[in-house]
Amino acid sequence: MVKPNRRGRSGQIIVVTAFLIALIITSTAAYIYELSGNIGDADTYTINDLIDSIELGSTHTIISALADITNGGSTQTLANDLNEWTVAVGQQYWLGKLTLTYELNDSLPAGLYIGWAAMGSGVSEAWVRARVGFRLNESGSGIEMQRSYYVNVSSSLYLEGITQNTSGTERVSVSCSLFNEDEPALAKNLTIYYRESNEWIAPNATNNYVLRDYGNGTYTAIFDVENMTTPLYVSARVIDARQILVQANATCL
Repeated sequence: MVKPNRRGRSGQIIVVTAFLIALIITSTAAYIYELSGNIGDADTYTINDLIDSIELGSTHTIISALADITNGGSTQTLANDLNEWTVAVGQQYWLGKLTLTYELNDSLPAGLYIGWAAMGSGVSEAWVRARVGFRLNESGSGIEMQRSYYVNVSSSLYLEGITQNTSGTERVSVSCSLFNEDEPALAKNLTIYYRESNEWIAPNATNNYVLRDYGNGTYTAIFDVENMTTPLYVSARVIDARQILVQANATCL
């Protein structure tokens, strides 16, 4: 398996966009309250929207952490980033108190599953359960909300290869299928390797290398190998559009 490239990123990435959304929503709610003087005019939609933005921020925080981890960061990045996000959410006030707690999947070390060893497939995954709550500070109002949600972020890669002898040269065809949460996903970067003399080699123009992108998360790499060893092992290293790295190996048929 080709080793991941260690980027040395800090891993303390919190999604700024989610903060901005939350601030806009809370500012709008406060403005409505100031105009009307009635908490009921603002709470129906804005509190739910605020919680929605927190859930969105949680998802992006986990995506960011998984991208860092799979590119060489510490497995503690997920917990560290979620801790920072929890603190940040707790500092958001709109006539009340926001709380956020989370639990990592206890069946997975550090809430992660990174499986790149299985032949023909690879998975990079994080799984978290969270609970967000809102309580109004004004006495007698009786407004209190809680919501639990699950966040599962996964990038999966499926790989298969075939060879065909053409005048002493093996024509290799490698098919890759990429998924995010079981939905077809696009790759930002895709590199194919084949194994020769215990080394992983990336085919290039000298191998007549061609990569076909079908625009739906499916890719086909075609290249030539001379004096091929049998069986031929191939590997794919893919960085998806979310910067999450996933790898897979396969034996060509």
